[in-house]
Amino acid sequence: MSHNKFWRNLILALIITIGLGYLFSIWNTSNSNRINPTSPSFAGNGGSCLSCHNQTTPGVVKQYGVSKHAANKVACIDCHRGDPGGKQTVNHYDNNIVLHPTPQSCSRCHPAQAAQFDHSRHSAAAWYAQTGASAFTDQQLKRYGLSSTGKYNDLYHMEGPDITKMACEVCHGIGKPNADGSFGDCAKCHQGHSFSLAQVRKPEICGSCHLGPDHPQKEIYEESIHGTIYANKGSTWAWNAPVGTLSSKNFDAPTCAICHMASFGAAQGTHDVGQRLSWMLTPAQAQKRTDWETHRVNMQTVCLECHAESSIKTLYDNADKVVLKGNENIKTAQDIIKGLKDDGLIPAAPFSSSIDFKGFEIWHHEGRRMRFGAFMNGPDYVQWHGIYEQLIDLTELKEQDAALRNKGTFNTTSTQNTSKSTKAEGH
Repeated sequence: MSHNKFWRNLILALIITIGLGYLFSIWNTSNSNRINPTSPSFAGNGGSCLSCHNQTTPGVVKQYGVSKHAANKVACIDCHRGDPGGKQTVNHYDNNIVLHPTPQSCSRCHPAQAAQFDHSRHSAAAWYAQTGASAFTDQQLKRYGLSSTGKYNDLYHMEGPDITKMACEVCHGIGKPNADGSFGDCAKCHQGHSFSLAQVRKPEICGSCHLGPDHPQKEIYEESIHGTIYANKGSTWAWNAPVGTLSSKNFDAPTCAICHMASFGAAQGTHDVGQRLSWMLTPAQAQKRTDWETHRVNMQTVCLECHAESSIKTLYDNADKVVLKGNENIKTAQDIIKGLKDDGLIPAAPFSSSIDFKGFEIWHHEGRRMRFGAFMNGPDYVQWHGIYEQLIDLTELKEQDAALRNKGTFNTTSTQNTSKSTKAEGH
């Protein structure tokens, strides 16, 4: 063999070896998510479901494999079982299944949690906030205590389904109507197939919806002392501790779930997120909830795990005053706008002038922010994102009212949020 031929064959062999190694690495990577569906944790759990989905959706199988459902022999069909002829039932390889389990599906094993959720603002009321009574039967309205005269959200209607399907409905879908007659989507919080306690106990899951200019609970929590402690020490907390064992001994500060839902110390757990809230803070005029005193005691039972009763009372007294002051400012703005519409100085239709948008932000953005900030220890949201911006808009609204009454006409392009660029961005 010539010298050149030797080196040529050697180089070719090296190329083949490297190529085979590369192909093996790709194969190994592509199969790293696949697990053995005949392993002990899967015994009797899914049969052909797992064998097939281990190839088509290996990520789903992997999540299920580490779940409590798998450990407790809850099979795929136990959650995805569909009633023959049911409105949501499809035939899938000769099995009657529902592609997306509903709260009714979950209630087979979790009846108390499903009933609590059904009673909560996360259920039908969340969908009603968009559509009003139009999406509900009279029987459903009566069942959920919803007004038969409630009209759809004007912005939701104006924007239309091309927008709202990717916007409002993504979060408000937690209360969507289902074909089986139930309302809601448990998977909005219990995402994926791992059904992880840690996932639903961490604030990030709630922050996927509760954020932004109108309800910035995520940002307020991050600003608060509770969120600061979580950021500093949360990695050491007992996120997977059994239900009923959580207390200040294993959590140095509360998360969203601990304040609003979890069994914590002497507080009983619930899937009704309103059971610890004394105010309805989302409407233009905040109002006390039915049986608000009991709801307040429910929340304060959580607070008492770490705080003295006197400090809790002080926070609530001060927060109540913030809510009432915000209500007063919002009422002033609403009266001005109503007067302008009644007198024909601006169009009567909703959101037909920039003044309508200004009035909306005074309550829907600024008013809500100061309320939530007060109860969640977020001073920047009470002050600079709340009352300060509310006062700016209220002052401009009064000036616009005076100008229109002097002129008697309205130019819809002359008052387009003139001060927004100068508003405080916070500190």
